[in-house]
Amino acid sequence: MTPRSTTSGAALLLVLWAITVISFAVLWAANVVNLELETTISDSAGLRARQIAVSGVALGVHPQVKREDTELLNRDFGAGERMEVRIRGEGARFNINQLIQQQDRITMLNLLTLWGLTPDEANALIDKWKDWTDEDEFRTGFGGAERGDYEALGIANAPANRPFRSVSEMARVLGMEQVATLKPDWADSFTIFGDGKIDVNEADAAVLQAATGIVPEMVEGILQQRRGPDGIEPSEDDFRFEDVSQLAGWLAGSMLPSEQILAKLSTESSVKRIDSRGIVGERSRLISVVAASGDGGDGTTYLLWEEK
Repeated sequence: MTPRSTTSGAALLLVLWAITVISFAVLWAANVVNLELETTISDSAGLRARQIAVSGVALGVHPQVKREDTELLNRDFGAGERMEVRIRGEGARFNINQLIQQQDRITMLNLLTLWGLTPDEANALIDKWKDWTDEDEFRTGFGGAERGDYEALGIANAPANRPFRSVSEMARVLGMEQVATLKPDWADSFTIFGDGKIDVNEADAAVLQAATGIVPEMVEGILQQRRGPDGIEPSEDDFRFEDVSQLAGWLAGSMLPSEQILAKLSTESSVKRIDSRGIVGERSRLISVVAASGDGGDGTTYLLWEEK
């Protein structure tokens, strides 16, 4: 082989190598462009979904919009865009700080045993809730837990020795892992907002039963009354209790004094929770807001704003 042919062969290999490298570079660039384009489209859909969710929040906090206005709150805009809004009084949940402050052990015990804890397990957890929120370093009862108990497990800065600042903080209390196993959605039954009274027009079966001590059959009677003729809640034909005394017949079966039960209940929540979901194609954004209205419905104070 002559030097000239050797040089030509080397040059050809260099050209082929260069073409291969350029081809891979072009393919890589094309994939990056496609990825960026898909990301941009996805982000655009997510942004639009959030805009719809924000609009739903604005609708939900309006004082003239009620939870029964389902056609207004659930709108299909076409092209895969939809808004789903649910309004509930925050009185549908137990204010955990109020329960502890009022030393309402019966209600807490009722709820935890409904979820599957034994009375001993429930009492021990209630003691731990109290130790988390009180200011002293002395264990409550036989089941409490103070700083030494947490440090022994490698948990620092616990207990807080102040009221809970969020429902999610409750998960840090020793023993809550058992609750999470038995009742994964336990957080839906608690709040840190409101006056602590249970709204009989909003609370679910377990909350009503725990608050009143009546049997499940009586609780179901209350829920049936609330659902109205169509049996669906919320809907436009829902029945709303105007005064807690209207529940007297159902509450008569409780072991607790009726005056004590009625003092825990209300028919309206001054604080409400709005769950607003915006949907665009396969993208979905959920905004959950807890808001309080001023006297006469003037002004709105946002107590919580969460986005998922």
